[in-house]
Amino acid sequence: MTYAEALRWIYGFADLERGVGHAGRDAYAAGPARTRRLLRALGDPHHGLTFVHVAGSKGKGSVCALVASAAEAAGLRTGAYTQPHLHSFRERIAIDGRPIDAEAFADLCERLAPQVERLSAAHAEDGPYSTFELATVLALAWFAEQQVGLAVIEVGLGGRLDATRVIDPAVVGLTTIVLEHTRVLGETLEAIAREKAGIIKPGVPVVAAAQSGEALAVFRAACRSQEAPLTVAEPLDWAGDIAARDGRPLMLAGAPDDGGSLPVGLAGPHQRQNAAVAWHICRALADYGLPIDRGAIRAGFGAASWPGRLEVVAGDPLTIVDGAHTPEAVAAVVEGLGEAFHVQRGPVIFGSLRDKRVPLMLDALRGYATRLLVVRPDHPRGWLPERMVRRYGLTGQVEIASSTEAALRQARAACRPGEAVLATGSLAVAADVRAAAGVPHEVDPEPWAGT
Repeated sequence: MTYAEALRWIYGFADLERGVGHAGRDAYAAGPARTRRLLRALGDPHHGLTFVHVAGSKGKGSVCALVASAAEAAGLRTGAYTQPHLHSFRERIAIDGRPIDAEAFADLCERLAPQVERLSAAHAEDGPYSTFELATVLALAWFAEQQVGLAVIEVGLGGRLDATRVIDPAVVGLTTIVLEHTRVLGETLEAIAREKAGIIKPGVPVVAAAQSGEALAVFRAACRSQEAPLTVAEPLDWAGDIAARDGRPLMLAGAPDDGGSLPVGLAGPHQRQNAAVAWHICRALADYGLPIDRGAIRAGFGAASWPGRLEVVAGDPLTIVDGAHTPEAVAAVVEGLGEAFHVQRGPVIFGSLRDKRVPLMLDALRGYATRLLVVRPDHPRGWLPERMVRRYGLTGQVEIASSTEAALRQARAACRPGEAVLATGSLAVAADVRAAAGVPHEVDPEPWAGT
């Protein structure tokens, strides 16, 4: 396979994230059985690897980025499996911060394809494989082949029935729970927390973010039933200090054990909570026997980068992208802009996927946005701007942009001194504006070009 052929192959399967092939709870309810079967056919390459497993509604990627960066600083060859990607599918599978190269990705897909075909025919009653299941297997196989010392794995959806549940982690992380994917995971915080808590394994240490009583009660009960020790990570203390590094904010927080200065390369109030979860995960990994000492945590957290999260993509005027796609996350972004950049107002470029809580996200932006430019995210589930404006009766300083590039030009032209342009509402919007702003990035070939 060429890389384009490999993309065509993996995108040709059912994909709940893109809304292709199957939808709703039926896709999720299949559970990890197909993934486990496919790994068994490959000789269970993941057995023997050391894993961190992270679930939650908000902050999973940030926690994974911080833990992986600390492990790299400790000298460990570190794999990270996260999703979705910004620009290239290969970003989902990375070692020491570098995505898997196109040739290796295509080679893995070519080796996997005959096994998928054979097992699909032999177990047709189990339904079709999904893109996420196959990507999970690719990641685990690649990490095994490359002999990583630690693999940090982000749950795709929920936890209890997620394909990543095939791993046996050394530590489990549970981030903040909010209402999301309610048609699949449940309509209440308790129901969603139960799905997330499904990754807890007997006796395995769990680090959970401090949060609502409903979610924490579920986590505590699940840990008791699995005899798994639980640490509730309180947000890091912050003295109001923000430094600069490579043109972006570096938050100076207090370490949970001694209050000593702890630099964190991810800024914003929500990142104080995510960094606390990551810090306690790293300490649990040290207890497990990995060489992640306090010096490695300090160096790794300071060096951590997570593109598309309060990321500066242009200056004069300041232009910032963030992939926030829940009301809670958007509110944290607005607060973070004030903390890290000392801006309270500015034009907003906004787009959303159709299953998100758009009115509440817009409410969170109301105090910030001097002008709202609505765009369509480059995503199969993205709202068409005209339909979103009609659906939610948007009025006032709302404009439909003809393209992301046009929206960026208009927003930057409208930005006044002391303001900053913000692009948010979806990770796809963050990716589109990054590209329009000229941030260097890799671009995947169009999988179906020429077919």
